[in-house]
Amino acid sequence: MKLPIAFAIALCSPFGHFAFSQETEEFNPLGRDLPIEEMSLQLRIQLEWIEMDHETFTALLEDEESMKVQGRLSADAGPLRESCRELVKEKDARMLETAMVIARSGQRAKVESITEYIYPTEYDPPGMIVPSGEAKTTATKFRYTPNPTAFETRNLGVTLEVDPVLGADSKTIDLNLAPEIVYLVDQETYGEFESESGEVEIVMPTFYTMKTTTQITLIDGEYTLLGAHSPFNEDTLRTDPERKVIIFAKVDIVYAGLELPKPEPTAE
Repeated sequence: MKLPIAFAIALCSPFGHFAFSQETEEFNPLGRDLPIEEMSLQLRIQLEWIEMDHETFTALLEDEESMKVQGRLSADAGPLRESCRELVKEKDARMLETAMVIARSGQRAKVESITEYIYPTEYDPPGMIVPSGEAKTTATKFRYTPNPTAFETRNLGVTLEVDPVLGADSKTIDLNLAPEIVYLVDQETYGEFESESGEVEIVMPTFYTMKTTTQITLIDGEYTLLGAHSPFNEDTLRTDPERKVIIFAKVDIVYAGLELPKPEPTAE
């Protein structure tokens, strides 16, 4: 029996066996099998804002026995987070926002869900132009309205910026962060002016901000109570003392190159 020329060359070649074995080996993006201790680590930072009644929030803080060990309060807010999850399921609380970002240890990370709101902050005052050589009482004078000369930009929405540092034990994580939620709640009128071209209103925006600036230490995979805010009241456009927004933070260590178990084949 005659063999195909390509097949015969592969058999005779000293690299023939290598060529066939390459076709059966699975692709490994790392080029080698790494033990888990040598895998690159990344940090997944997750924040949750949950809104509820002020009385409900106070009751949750009073019931902290599940977070104490020998009379000492634990930073693990897992039981408290589970209670809030049940409140959300029962419609006694609502999930206001969730933000998440993945970063390397020692590297700053930022995630934004925003609308850039640009508004004037300074104006040239209104005035009048009179042609040279004419009296101020003549009808040839021209009035002009205030003219904006400086602007600022405010980000409306959710911003999470964080500096995470993984401890030497690969278990604790230090976070330096300042998450915030910004709302545009109103437009204040500071003056009205008329000119030949029409009427102009001088308005300035009013913002409502819920911001937490802190540095904390967390354990891999555990929830921590980060802080609490009072949201704004949509009717009064002021702080609502009857409501509270609490923030939970959690950090999970993510292993680059860790293979997930393959699903078992199902019987047909």
